[in-house]
Amino acid sequence: MEWASESGAVRRHRIGGERRDGPAATQQPEREALAQEPLADACGGGARTRKRSGEGGGGGASRGAGTGLSEARAALGLALYLLALRALVQLSLRQLVLRGAAVGQQGEFDAHQARDYLEHITSIGPRITGSPENEILTVHYLLEQIKLIEAQSNSLHKISVDVQRPTGSFSIDFLGGFTSYYDNITNVVVKLEPRAGAQHAVLANCHFDSVANSPGASDDAVSCSVMLEVLRVLSTSSEALSHAVIFLFNGAEENVLQASHGFITQHPWASLVRAFINLEAAGVGGKELVFQTGPENPWLVQAYVSAAKHPFASVVAQEVFQSGIIPSDTDFRIYRDFGNIPGIDLAFIENGYIYHTKYDTADRILTDSIQRAGDNILAVLKYLATSDMLASSSKYQHGNMVFFDVLGLFVIAYPSRVGSIINYMVVMAVVLYLGRKLLHPKYKTATYTKDFFCGLGITLISWFTSLVTVLILAVFISLIGQSLSWYNHFYVSVCLYGTAAVAKIIFIHTLAKRFYYVINFIYLAKSTKRTMLSLTLVCTVTFLLVCSGTFFPYSSNPASPKPKRVFLQHITRTFHDLDGNVVKRDSGVWINGFDYTGMSHITPHISEINDSIRADCEENAPLCGFPWYLPVHFLIRKNWYLPAPEVSPREPAHFRLVSKEQTPWDSIKLTFEATGPSHMSFYVRTHKGATLSQWSLGNGTPVTSKGGDYFVFYSHGLQASTWHFWIEVQVLEEQPEGMVTVAIAAHYFSGEDRSSQLDALREKFPDWTFPSAWVCTYNLFVF
Repeated sequence: MEWASESGAVRRHRIGGERRDGPAATQQPEREALAQEPLADACGGGARTRKRSGEGGGGGASRGAGTGLSEARAALGLALYLLALRALVQLSLRQLVLRGAAVGQQGEFDAHQARDYLEHITSIGPRITGSPENEILTVHYLLEQIKLIEAQSNSLHKISVDVQRPTGSFSIDFLGGFTSYYDNITNVVVKLEPRAGAQHAVLANCHFDSVANSPGASDDAVSCSVMLEVLRVLSTSSEALSHAVIFLFNGAEENVLQASHGFITQHPWASLVRAFINLEAAGVGGKELVFQTGPENPWLVQAYVSAAKHPFASVVAQEVFQSGIIPSDTDFRIYRDFGNIPGIDLAFIENGYIYHTKYDTADRILTDSIQRAGDNILAVLKYLATSDMLASSSKYQHGNMVFFDVLGLFVIAYPSRVGSIINYMVVMAVVLYLGRKLLHPKYKTATYTKDFFCGLGITLISWFTSLVTVLILAVFISLIGQSLSWYNHFYVSVCLYGTAAVAKIIFIHTLAKRFYYVINFIYLAKSTKRTMLSLTLVCTVTFLLVCSGTFFPYSSNPASPKPKRVFLQHITRTFHDLDGNVVKRDSGVWINGFDYTGMSHITPHISEINDSIRADCEENAPLCGFPWYLPVHFLIRKNWYLPAPEVSPREPAHFRLVSKEQTPWDSIKLTFEATGPSHMSFYVRTHKGATLSQWSLGNGTPVTSKGGDYFVFYSHGLQASTWHFWIEVQVLEEQPEGMVTVAIAAHYFSGEDRSSQLDALREKFPDWTFPSAWVCTYNLFVF
């Protein structure tokens, strides 16, 4: 914008000198002026056009006005371009299914049939692992529909059905690291294969369980409904398959990926799987995004690009998700890490604010969303099941892929090594161009080199100060109690932070130009004011039109509910000493606010919840002595504890030490047994002079959580046996307070174990919150 203008004073000064001294006398000054002109380019923003000596000094002002008009036109042009781009993005997001597609025809995916499956599954209600709703009602419905599909199948195909109830254990580095144990959970597995059988298979995976208090329509009932319909279409097709397609309806994904581990490590059909497609959700409806692929199997990305009817993929999403910034994971990790199988991870990601809440209902998922997901999954599975590459997929395991869609119309994909080459070429081109400029006789001066690095420095400073400004603004917003205001006013936050960042960048460049052009400060002040105003307006429009649709296309709908998630547990805690005596016992409602503001937005509505009931950390107990469902260490000191009467579950948990024995290698082996509800948590903290050397869980090597304690997540299906396990403690130095502290928490998510105090408190929460509540007991022991 500013690059086309020159200081009128500088120009008049040079022209006046030419008139006084004549052409011969001005050759050297002209060369010096030429050498100095890039300084204005780099630091002052003036890319000049030299004027003939006959032009008057008044032309500078008129030229400045003309430049201002040019900048205004450029700003308007840029705004119109961004508006058009924003419109295209919005159109791409809303057009879920390409019109004219053969929807509902024979051999095609029928979204209405899939919606019928979806409504039946969600009508069962929340489906928590271990509950009758999950283990009996949902399983019965799935088997019933699979039987009907089998009756309609073409004689070219063979359908086999198996209900697997695995028991196992594994360690995972999710949420800082912990160990998972499961017993008698449920998988419904269907194999569709050629009548003569198949030696290779592609796996399609969904999970029918849900989190507590949520119907789980998008996460993940809709995916299971899509898979049922894909199974129906493939089984009735007259086109023969070359390989098998295994459909896994797993019943314990919300229990930190347990059911998929049970399948891939124990089921006999797992050895046939050469690739998989995992259907997930991180939102409700919209487009399903390919956000993970591989590892190092580019042919899978190419298969998706070739087969998908409505492609939507982003390697940026893969980088963000796999970085660990998002505290979430999917069955993709299990198949990759424990099965060494490549795959594709897809998820619905629109309206993420109602994911895992009571608002995740079937009516919020558009039929077009179901249709596009079904079209894509059907096409990709059919492509893989008839591909020669599936049988020898290990031969094509080389490198990763860069992939991204263009407005949802098509996907561009190329090997990452090609991307590296492109990046290196761009860097080399920039270095060569700048090096040529620096070495050119016309610019080969100390002044030009200095000015070049001056311009580079100003650019970096402007970026850094812009970031600092936004952070300061964010702190200020938090101090005045308006943090997370973007939750309901997204466009306000874009305008606030976006404009602040851009204005700061412009301000830094303006200061640099003013200090460089000292001769004519007033003229430049007027010019830069005009430029700064126009650029600020353009950038504001840019952030409002582009950022909200391009970078944040799945922002919240202002008309939709935006629940703040809160966890409430009515707990009774019992602490025992080394002799087994009860040294402390209390009860209360334990409250966790799952966002940055904690409970600050809720305390004005519920007088009982205030800073006077902030939970105290039991420093000598693992995870502060509270019954954490998962080891979320970043929330450990952000909770409240409201005194309440004791809880009395109908089937209380039992935990006892079965034996304590000295091993030949001078360690102490402690064997325990436990019974209780479908979800329990076990915690271990070693004392000074003691270490946990091994245990019967996972691969035998104890895994510490982020805070240094050991955490075990336990769950079971129906009719589980007593949980037996042992730990081995190496004692280097005996301590009077014992060698290890252990604790066990029992979580009652389903059934008749309710709390009237908990229900009464939950009723007081505002409508814009989503409190998830259950009863819990906690017992701590020292050995």
